[in-house]
Amino acid sequence: METAIEFCTNMFDHAGPDIKERLQAVIDNPNPNTWDDAHGIIINKTGRMTTLWQAVLSIDPSFQRRAKIDTNYKAIWESIPSSETIKLAIKKNVLTYHLN
Repeated sequence: METAIEFCTNMFDHAGPDIKERLQAVIDNPNPNTWDDAHGIIINKTGRMTTLWQAVLSIDPSFQRRAKIDTNYKAIWESIPSSETIKLAIKKNVLTYHLN
């Protein structure tokens, strides 16, 4: 999976080490905290920018499209994508473009 993460790009070109660590953290341990930390990361800047959350939705259209917000403005996630879904989302939305 590290290979796919290496190809992630954001508005500043290639994702830096901190971004890669956050992506790897949610892959290794998908939970509300790691997902909340990683869902908004831009993983592909080509064409229409794609966040990790958008990439997951492209794999699983039934995944939640909105998060509820608590009184402290913290997202409440009703579900968290699995490691496999996250890996497939990154592969489809990042590697597919770079390998063509």
